[in-house]
Amino acid sequence: MKSYVLFGAGANAANAVRIIGKDKVAFIVDNDKSKMGTDISEIPVYYFPEKEKDCASYQIVITTSEKFYYEISMQLEDCGIHSYISLNYIQMQKTKEKIQNRFNCIEVYEHAIEWIKNHSIDGHAIMCTSERRKEYPEVTGYYIPTLLRWGYRVLALNYAEWLLQVQKKDGSWYDMDDRAPYIFDTAQILKGLIAARELYKNTDTIDDAIQRGIDWILSCMTAEGQLVTPDKECWGNDESMCSELIHLYCLSPLIEAGKLYHKEEYSEKAQLILNYYKENYLDKILNFSLLSHFYSYVIEALVDLGEEDLARSAMKQMETYQKKSGAISAYYNVDWTCSTGMFQMAVIWYKLGDFEHGEKTFQYACRLQNETGGWYGSYLSEDNEKEMNNYFPLEEISWANKYFLDALYYRNCLSFQLEADCFIETIAKEDERYCIIRERVSKAGSSAKILDVGCGKGRYIKNLLEEVPDCTYFGVDISTRVMDVLKGYSVECREGTLTHIPYEDKTFAVTYTCEALEYAVDFESAIREMVRVTQSGGYIIVIDKNDENYGMLEIGEWEHWPNENRLKELMEQYCRTVEVRHGLQYDEVKESDLFTAWIGKVK
Repeated sequence: MKSYVLFGAGANAANAVRIIGKDKVAFIVDNDKSKMGTDISEIPVYYFPEKEKDCASYQIVITTSEKFYYEISMQLEDCGIHSYISLNYIQMQKTKEKIQNRFNCIEVYEHAIEWIKNHSIDGHAIMCTSERRKEYPEVTGYYIPTLLRWGYRVLALNYAEWLLQVQKKDGSWYDMDDRAPYIFDTAQILKGLIAARELYKNTDTIDDAIQRGIDWILSCMTAEGQLVTPDKECWGNDESMCSELIHLYCLSPLIEAGKLYHKEEYSEKAQLILNYYKENYLDKILNFSLLSHFYSYVIEALVDLGEEDLARSAMKQMETYQKKSGAISAYYNVDWTCSTGMFQMAVIWYKLGDFEHGEKTFQYACRLQNETGGWYGSYLSEDNEKEMNNYFPLEEISWANKYFLDALYYRNCLSFQLEADCFIETIAKEDERYCIIRERVSKAGSSAKILDVGCGKGRYIKNLLEEVPDCTYFGVDISTRVMDVLKGYSVECREGTLTHIPYEDKTFAVTYTCEALEYAVDFESAIREMVRVTQSGGYIIVIDKNDENYGMLEIGEWEHWPNENRLKELMEQYCRTVEVRHGLQYDEVKESDLFTAWIGKVK
């Protein structure tokens, strides 16, 4: 049954026909008489005044551009036609159906974070598994960089403080049972302490711990470059599960510390170790030879060490083990899967720029999440009911949540790198989104420091440099490629995110973010970080779409829009006042409530 008439014979009309269905559109009308007698998708176009009476029997869909919607709606009202909707409304209904039925990615993140909080013993260390509720030094260590990326600075600091307390006199760290020292465990803890340095004003104690730890690791190195750990009991006796090849994952903190403390010998010895394992274990490196969890340690290490060609060769082999569902076997000759191994494989693919393979595996692993927010170490395959899985099959392992968060982070990094060319470089100075920023920045005072988080190609900053030149401007974005546009401007740019802003406390007079919070995943961490880097009495400003308008635009699975009241309440925890402004005019569009501004004065 033909129940719709389209008003507007432009490009939007063709989109409307596709969305609504050709068999449901009776005809199209337009105010431009010259379009009469033409057709769109074989649907005839008429001059509106000549079809006005016929229109009253149909549901009118206004398919002009949004800025003419108000004008057309008033024209219809004057004609006594009150049954009209916008093309945006049609799209909104379609998208709402998708949202209601789609995989709720944000909940996966929220549940994973809650699991970490609930399994942090007294807030100072992560436990081993849901069944073995004991502090795990190794995993506590490599959790720290992950926690910092997602804005959990207090928890990261608590982890670091505990690790400093349990370091042995010789510089090493022991296993979970405090029985013997391990090279691998010590190196992962060093990764965490190096990342945690940013949390300390006086770094003497943590620097001493890091250097003693590295010296202990290097004391276990042979002249050929082999790392010989004093004990292997935790690895078990099965060389097909884990081998000393995982020591490649210990080298990045040596190199980083070498740069940090200007000790070339650290980097030189790391290179010697790398060469040893490449020369003696090349076949195992290039072929899926261990449990996917441990094999991923090896391949991610190669990526981090600049051995991308070798890593790509190994991952080309891994493609043959990826099923259509995205699942990857725990071993080369089984069907059951290892949760953390899949998240780690996704990390590697994302780091190598392979979104397709990374995304399939990441999505599959996400769907395995238990109601608690954690993941068992392994899951039986849906294809082979005769198998038995033996890697923590009924225990939720703490490192799965860590690698889930890492995979999500690198997924977002790659997404923005791939979309860099699509970012808009300019914004009109009359655009109300920009006007709100300019209004507050112009009152910040001469030489005030202003930060744009999620700055993209700097379209706000470039206008501000012209109109409020006395301030000093800074930009942060997850994509360095996107920020390349700002190289010719007097702007300091740093790689970062809303949940990890790479600046010290109380640095800025105004910190703002425009259309970036929707991608931050964790709103609370983002607001907490914005407040942290803003001076007392300064302002944080969020401009974004609000969730009342879900459906007006297509959104990604990991994108979500803030709720006006909940975001205001969140900001009020840190701000003396929070002002909310609705219906910002943008891109010459009026009469739209898509964009909202939240303006908070920091306590």
